[in-house]
Amino acid sequence: MRSVEVSAASLEEARKAAAFQLGVAEEEIEIEVLQAPRKLFGIIGSGEYLIRATYDEEQAPTGKPPAAEEVPAEPVAVVEEAEDVEPAPAWEEPEPGLERRHPPAPPGEQPEDSRQAVAERAQQLTEDITALMGIDAEVVIANVGADQVELEIKGDEAMGLIIGPQGSTLDALQLIVAIGANRGIEDGCRVVLDTEDYRARHEERLRRRAQEAAEEAKQSGREVVISDLQGYERRIVHMELHDDPDVETYSEGEERYRRLVVSPITRQ
Repeated sequence: MRSVEVSAASLEEARKAAAFQLGVAEEEIEIEVLQAPRKLFGIIGSGEYLIRATYDEEQAPTGKPPAAEEVPAEPVAVVEEAEDVEPAPAWEEPEPGLERRHPPAPPGEQPEDSRQAVAERAQQLTEDITALMGIDAEVVIANVGADQVELEIKGDEAMGLIIGPQGSTLDALQLIVAIGANRGIEDGCRVVLDTEDYRARHEERLRRRAQEAAEEAKQSGREVVISDLQGYERRIVHMELHDDPDVETYSEGEERYRRLVVSPITRQ
């Protein structure tokens, strides 16, 4: 039996990431929600789920789930049946608002008008909040995707204020906007805010940091610890080093003390 702990903005993303790390299909894992977004003063205070995903090799020796637990061929039918059953499925999100309360439709099948509505709401909310911050900024809808909308904040001044230390202000703004933009919409989607290409530049820095840690682990033969990463940042490092045959990565610790470890693989 193998298990990993993964954090993500939605249960769907967490499940996909866990299955990827375990190297099995999503249907072959069981998940346990260790932490869900919490509410603070009526809004969600933490935007990520933490799950433990387990793959039982004994129950699935052929790489497929046991026949009694086969996933039905029509997942939509499962959703319709689950709505009439109490209690709700274990994987159902406990808090409405930011994420959908039922399994999301496959990419590309969410109603386009819902995604556009989220994008326009997010645009207006971002404009209102930046104005309250005293920042003269233009907010542009950069992309409306299958399950994600992207907005770009443009301006000649105070963009550093919007980004904040290590992107903390931008992340907080993104969370608040996502909550408001998705509220009351059945088929909501993820909201991503960016300014001055911060997201892309930050991801590239994380990838370089991951490669440097991997090289250090290989040369020294010792584990290298990377601290002070958020959940999505740890995922970037995990994915960057996933195909490196000479190192493995895992997370340890709890909540804000959680850290990522890059460990060399010793071969005999």
